[in-house]
Amino acid sequence: MKRVQYDRYGGPERMYIGKANLPQLGAKQIRVTVSAAAINPFDWKLRKGVMKLFRSRKFPKGMGTDFAGVIAAVGRDVKGLFVGDEVFGSVDFNESGAFAEEIILDSHLVAKKPARLSFEEAACLPIPVMTAWAAVFDKAKMSKGSHLFIHGCTGAVGASAVQLALARGIKVSGSCGTASLQSAKAAGVDPVFTYGDKQLQAQNGKFDAVFDTLGTLSVGAGLSMLNRKGIFVDINPTPGRMVRGMLARRYKLAFATMGIKHLSAIADLASEGVLRPTVGLVVPFTDALSAITAAETGARVPGKVVLAL
Repeated sequence: MKRVQYDRYGGPERMYIGKANLPQLGAKQIRVTVSAAAINPFDWKLRKGVMKLFRSRKFPKGMGTDFAGVIAAVGRDVKGLFVGDEVFGSVDFNESGAFAEEIILDSHLVAKKPARLSFEEAACLPIPVMTAWAAVFDKAKMSKGSHLFIHGCTGAVGASAVQLALARGIKVSGSCGTASLQSAKAAGVDPVFTYGDKQLQAQNGKFDAVFDTLGTLSVGAGLSMLNRKGIFVDINPTPGRMVRGMLARRYKLAFATMGIKHLSAIADLASEGVLRPTVGLVVPFTDALSAITAAETGARVPGKVVLAL
């Protein structure tokens, strides 16, 4: 079985396509033949060692988290999933390895793929939508009539948050780059600002929650935009921010893993057309290394980059 992997933490030069043996299938696990895998910034952050204190020391390690494919085998205690089912999901970050021909993972980490979505589209859902769900609903506690500001409202996580919030009757304002203004307005963000807009800097005390998807909004600036009971949600942890997130009442950190329990609900919303993932570029698995490197070093496409297997 071939996969993208690395023998030590570091930059893009550490990646290579190599052979790996799958572990024995556990009682509550499934084996999936991967059809598509989406590239997320989280993937190269893991390879760089951002979470190395929380991961095993065993190498080589596989890359990739989000995928869609077909179940090839099920463990004896797996319920509700069968060989031949089309599924999508996200591999546990300690295992990783979705950029591969096949993977083995716990069955609770997948949901059945919505029929209306291609494998490439379904692979784009997990981390962005799970992160957005955790931030908007689990941490910020947004509900109908709330006013949410999303910093970076047209990226994968930001766009997912916009779709989830609007579906719940939440008013959404946000910021994005100049080139994305029209697409943000078309998505329902109102008002929408460019990052350097002075009017954005004057939005003091207006919002029930501020969600920073980029990590470029200072905590002070985010807190200043909130009303008295508002919550600032961040998804870009540093050691200092993690400590602050544990101690502060109005500053919270959200992670994709917090949203894994909502994967079936996410599948339902995608089936209903509420969630509309955007595939920007499909690249064959043989070109995985160059595609990951390009995304990591700043190449931009209007949507997610997906590896096709």
